[in-house]
Amino acid sequence: MSDTTPAAGESFTVTVTGPAGAQVTLTITSNPASIPDSAITIAGTKSLTKTTNSSGTAVFTVTLSQAGTFTLVATDTVSGAVLSSQAVSVAGAAGSGAGNLSSTGSNALPIALGAGALVLVGAGGVVMARRRSADVAA
Repeated sequence: MSDTTPAAGESFTVTVTGPAGAQVTLTITSNPASIPDSAITIAGTKSLTKTTNSSGTAVFTVTLSQAGTFTLVATDTVSGAVLSSQAVSVAGAAGSGAGNLSSTGSNALPIALGAGALVLVGAGGVVMARRRSADVAA
């Protein structure tokens, strides 16, 4: 396999070795199972069968479009023998923010400064109102 930790959406190749001229099926399953089949592409499908060449190899191009853990299993279609099994951990696509925590909360400084300014304006208004009341009463 060309890359055991590809980024989401990044294509990679899987080379399977078996008997020459054998039908080989590559099947991919996801973990968690909530990752949809549409996130797995092997030349347009989730499972693909190819015939090995004269040297006994078959090459698959795989694209996994969501982050997660995937299991790739290559079997001899006729005998059912497992020729290869590989776990692949897919990271989020570059720039997708995958693996980063979302931003929560806020920066309280601007809010605190605004609230302080409102308190000062309100206190100034009370002082002015009391002075006017005292001037009127005198």
